[in-house]
Amino acid sequence: MSQEIELYLFDLGGVVIELSGSPLPSSDMDVSGWLSSAMAKEFEVGNISQNQFAESFKKEHRIVETEEEIIEHFRNWPKGFYPGAFEFLENLSTKYRVAALSNTNEIHWPRITNEFGADDVFEKIIASHIVGMAKPDISMYRHALCELNVSPERTVFIDDNESNVVAAQKVGINSYLAKGFSEVLHVVGTLEGRHA
Repeated sequence: MSQEIELYLFDLGGVVIELSGSPLPSSDMDVSGWLSSAMAKEFEVGNISQNQFAESFKKEHRIVETEEEIIEHFRNWPKGFYPGAFEFLENLSTKYRVAALSNTNEIHWPRITNEFGADDVFEKIIASHIVGMAKPDISMYRHALCELNVSPERTVFIDDNESNVVAAQKVGINSYLAKGFSEVLHVVGTLEGRHA
């Protein structure tokens, strides 16, 4: 990396926020299943409501629970920040700008911002359902760079989905794959070692 780092840009779920089990009740869908679901993407860009989301997933996956139970189960999929992650981000923000770029939705958003306190540790959270775009669309990364007024060369992006990392690299962002907080620590530690 030839230029100094100005901004660390983090994905949330599976990177600094821990996810618990399956996103849907009585279903074997995992994170990769969620990421590859066309209906999930529609929900995460704000094209459908939480009720439409629950109704369509109930039909598609033959889920026995009610739509209300599906929404409640999905609401609890994010557990909270990984142990130590909040403090790590607070510390990192004393040296760099720290922001988030997340594919999220209207069900998780209040938990992330109010309950988990993510607003307190990130300068800005760019959320897919609010901006109407989602990773790995190139437009999402261009929007983030513009919104944060930062050059791609001075940005480090960390995500747990390889296609998101590859897409960010296409716009010139220094991008790294990290599945879980321990891998985040490794990536940042390695980069910090280069800048020591």
